[in-house]
Amino acid sequence: MPTLYEKIKRAGLLREEGGMVRLRTFGPSLTRRQFGALAAGAAGAAALGAGRAQGGEVKFMGWQGYEEAFAANGFAASKDITIAPTYQADNGQAMTAIANGGVGSMDIVTPDTGYTRVMAELDMLEPLDISRIPNWDGLDPYFKSIDNIVMDGKPYAVPYAWTIIPLMYTPATIPEAPTSWMDVMKPEYKGKVGLTNDMISMVANFTIAVTGKKQATIISKAELAEVFAFMTELKKTQARTVAASYGELTDLLASGEVWIAQGWVPVQLWAKEKGADVRWTIPKEGAFCPIDCMAMVKGSPNMDDTYTLLDAAISPEGQAHAANINATGVTNAAAVAMLSEEVLEIQPHDDIAAFYEKATGGQPLPLWPLEADGDLATLDDVLDAWDRFMAA
Repeated sequence: MPTLYEKIKRAGLLREEGGMVRLRTFGPSLTRRQFGALAAGAAGAAALGAGRAQGGEVKFMGWQGYEEAFAANGFAASKDITIAPTYQADNGQAMTAIANGGVGSMDIVTPDTGYTRVMAELDMLEPLDISRIPNWDGLDPYFKSIDNIVMDGKPYAVPYAWTIIPLMYTPATIPEAPTSWMDVMKPEYKGKVGLTNDMISMVANFTIAVTGKKQATIISKAELAEVFAFMTELKKTQARTVAASYGELTDLLASGEVWIAQGWVPVQLWAKEKGADVRWTIPKEGAFCPIDCMAMVKGSPNMDDTYTLLDAAISPEGQAHAANINATGVTNAAAVAMLSEEVLEIQPHDDIAAFYEKATGGQPLPLWPLEADGDLATLDDVLDAWDRFMAA
C-alpha cells in the first residue's frame, strides 16, 4: 500500500527536480495574508513529525492569526490547553508535514475547501463527530452545505473564515464602479492596472472573465491557454506591475500609480489607514471567494482538546475576535453582530447564500483536477502555465 507521501507525490502536489522535492501548491498564498513566516513555517513543519504532542499541547499548523479564535476571552487558557502553532506559507506545506510524520502528532490544520476534499481523500483528516461541536448548529446554513467539506454524509472540517478577491478601483480616477473584469483592458487604463503575485486568485478571476465559467477550475486545456494568453497580453500591455504582495498593491493604489486591480478586500481598509479611498466591486462575471476551514489531522493525539478548539473556532466569540483581527468574514451567524464597523464595511454578511450565488454560482471552487481526465486542465497544467506567465 502506498504511503501518504507517495500518494501526494503521485497526485502531482510534489515534484522531484534535481534530487530535491519542490512543493506544488496554488502559488504564493502567503502574499494574500502578508505574513513573512515561510522560513519559520518550513522549519516548524519538519519539527512537527518529530514526536507526539504532550499533555494538553495542541499542535496547530495554519495561517497566522487564525489561532486567535482560541484566545477569545482567554478560552484556551481557561481549558488548560496550550497551543503550539506553526505558521504555513500555503496549504501544500501542511500536506507535506502530515505526510512526513504528521499523522499521530499533528492536531489542527486550516485547509481551504478545495484542499479539504483532497486531504480527506488522501486519508489525512479525521471525519468529525458533529455532536462534539455544538456551535455547528450556529453556522449560517450556507456554510453547512459546502460540497467539499461534507463527503459521504461526514463533515471533514468546520468552515472558519471567508473572504473576497474582487476588482478594486480608486474613485478619484474611476468615479463609477467598473462592471466587468474586462475593464482592465480599457485604453485609458494603460499603465494603471495592478496585478498581484497570487496565482489562484488571478487565474480564477480571469478564467471567470474569459470563459464565463464561475466554476473556474473545471475548464479545458484550450480554455486554459486562452486565459493565459489574455493574462499575458494584460501584463505586457496594460499592467503597471505584478505586485509582490497585497501590501505592495495597497501602496500602489494609495499613491495613484495604480487605478484598477485584482485585489483583496482588506486592501480597502489598509488604504483607508493611509488616507486613500479604494473600493471593491464584484464584476458581472463573478469573483473568486475562498473559504478557509479548520480540520482535525488523522490520528490527532489530543482529540478531546482538538474538538474543544474546533468548537471554539466557530463560536460567536471566537469567530468575531479572529475576524476583527484578520479582517475576514465569519461563518457563525451570531458573530456578525460582534464585528467591528471596519470589518462590516469591507465584508458583507447580509445574505451569504445570495452573495456566493452571484460571485461563484453557488459553491466555492474545487481544486483543479490532480490527474488527467479527458481534456480538462490539471493543476500541473496551471502551474506550468503560471511559470511561463511570470517569466513573460
